[in-house]
Amino acid sequence: MALGWRGSYTRYKEFFLNISALYKKRADLRAFLEIILSLSTITVFLLFALKPTVITIINLLQQIKEREATLSSLTQKVADLQVAGGLLEQNRRFIPDIDTAIPTSPNPDTLSGQILGLSVKDSVDILGFSVDQVTLVGTAAPKGSSGLKLLPGNANEMPFSLSVKGSFPNLILFIKDFENLRITKVIDTLGVNSSVTDKGLTVVTVVSGRVPFLGK
Repeated sequence: MALGWRGSYTRYKEFFLNISALYKKRADLRAFLEIILSLSTITVFLLFALKPTVITIINLLQQIKEREATLSSLTQKVADLQVAGGLLEQNRRFIPDIDTAIPTSPNPDTLSGQILGLSVKDSVDILGFSVDQVTLVGTAAPKGSSGLKLLPGNANEMPFSLSVKGSFPNLILFIKDFENLRITKVIDTLGVNSSVTDKGLTVVTVVSGRVPFLGK
């Protein structure tokens, strides 16, 4: 092992001594080596000097791309808001109808007023109208388990019950008009009972359902 190391040392020593002798004798070789070493030194210094600048330029380019993407997103949002504003102005007259269809509070008087108007229009008699327990002012109480399907969005609800009497064709017309009322409602049950009295055939329709409201 030691002999192998000494042999390699002797061989490389002679190689470098020969290069050194040639370097001293030949001016062209000496100039070539000096140029190579100078260029190598300059390259190393340039790499160390330019590396921070290159990294900074790359970071700046990345930041510019990110800000361009942000600007493009904001521009799109501004355009969408302008379109939404235009649609709002075009449909502003329908906003009161939307508030009526899905009110913020229960408003049982609104529902009863519309039902009263339909009874006059369709020539039927209202036998009864009731509203189940509901919070009119303040935070609505948690809903109990009624066994009914929850309203979309888990909205608050005002349960109601309605019974009307009249001829069968008039009751059919009343039910159709009731379904098409502007105020939104869910009809859970609908029943029709008929009986014969001294005054003739009597038909009674009983409707129960719920009116959704948003709450505060």
